[in-house]
Amino acid sequence: MELAPSVTSLSMLTCTVPAFPDSHRAPIRVAGWDHIPAGAMRDAAAWLAANGYVLIQADQAPGPGTAGQLAARLGLGPAFTPPQYRSGPHVDGQGVTRITADTATTAHPAFGHSTGQELHSDGTLQRIGEIKTTMMLCSRPAASGGTSRLFNAAGTFAALLGQDPAAAAALTAPEVLVRTSNLPGSKGQSVTGPAFAIADGRVISRYSVTSTDAYDPRAVTDPAALDRALTFLQDAVGPGSGFYTEITLTAGQVLLLANDVISHGRTPYHDDPAAPRLLYRALFTTRCMVSEQAA
Repeated sequence: MELAPSVTSLSMLTCTVPAFPDSHRAPIRVAGWDHIPAGAMRDAAAWLAANGYVLIQADQAPGPGTAGQLAARLGLGPAFTPPQYRSGPHVDGQGVTRITADTATTAHPAFGHSTGQELHSDGTLQRIGEIKTTMMLCSRPAASGGTSRLFNAAGTFAALLGQDPAAAAALTAPEVLVRTSNLPGSKGQSVTGPAFAIADGRVISRYSVTSTDAYDPRAVTDPAALDRALTFLQDAVGPGSGFYTEITLTAGQVLLLANDVISHGRTPYHDDPAAPRLLYRALFTTRCMVSEQAA
């Protein structure tokens, strides 16, 4: 994957996810996770490529094994487990993460709590563009809240590039974004890299604004341009923006995200103690590859 060290011209872009549609497309329905038609998966892959996210729904709640079933039908291959997760109790042997506030079974500082999550790209310590697809599977929603927040970071960056190229270029500085792990075993470990880059003719993103992410003005030649860039992106987040949307997952729904395009977060939620919110997550270093001839 070739990365451009800086971005100064719209002519460099050949593929950018556009603004989100005005309303969500109805989820792509499948009869069950044991019967996933190839046509439905081709539709899902096409919608994901065009819009950066897609919903798939069945009448049965997904389990941890559902991630592998869907991945096989979508041509995603095996799930990727970041190194700092590999010894964690919240990740199974197939790379599927259990996300619940039931702290007896998970100890992740974000997954094990019902507080909100700020916008981020998955793969804190991975290089930009490495994790291409995130799969979120809702087995049991919260009693209230827990809405997924989706931000078309790559599309917003392209809009910024058209208005203020110097500001956009600041976000491509090789060490402008510092991301730090807060997981036991890797706590305090940081990596630096660009927030946006051009790879293979398309914008890719790792835009993240959590408490463990920081933008270093010392990494750019024009700190004022960096300030303008960050303000532009912050202003594009929220209702009324064509680059921001929200989805509250219900039982039986799967959300696929282009992780190198869309940043995501979560609103706080409240659980029914007898039936706490339960999601599963899987990460992939590939994009959907569904054969036209697949049965």
